[in-house]
Amino acid sequence: MVGTACALSLVIGQVSDACAKVLRSNTASPTVLVFKGADELRRYNRLVSNAADSGAVEILLACRAPQGSRIEVLGRGHRTAFIKIVEGAALGCQGTVPVGRVQDQ
Repeated sequence: MVGTACALSLVIGQVSDACAKVLRSNTASPTVLVFKGADELRRYNRLVSNAADSGAVEILLACRAPQGSRIEVLGRGHRTAFIKIVEGAALGCQGTVPVGRVQDQ
C-alpha cells in the first residue's frame, strides 16, 4: 500500500517522507556517479577492474550528484535503478545507479 501512496503522491506533486529517497555511496567521495544507462554502468565496472583513466569514465556519466541528493526512482530492476535528481546541484539529471545507492532518507 505504501508504494501506491508514493505513486499517488508523486502524481500530484508531493513527496511524503515514506517515499523520500536519496543517493548514498559507501565511499569517501563527496559525489555519487550517475550513469547514462545500465550498459554504461557495466562498462564502468569493466574499466575499474582494468584501472582505466578518468577520461574514459566521464563519457559514461550522466552526472556526478552530491551525496544525499534527493531523488525520484523512475524504474527499478534487480541490480539497477533509473533515477531523477529532484533537488540540489544536479537537479534534473536522470540516469542509472546500482540499487544499493538508493536509500531511504
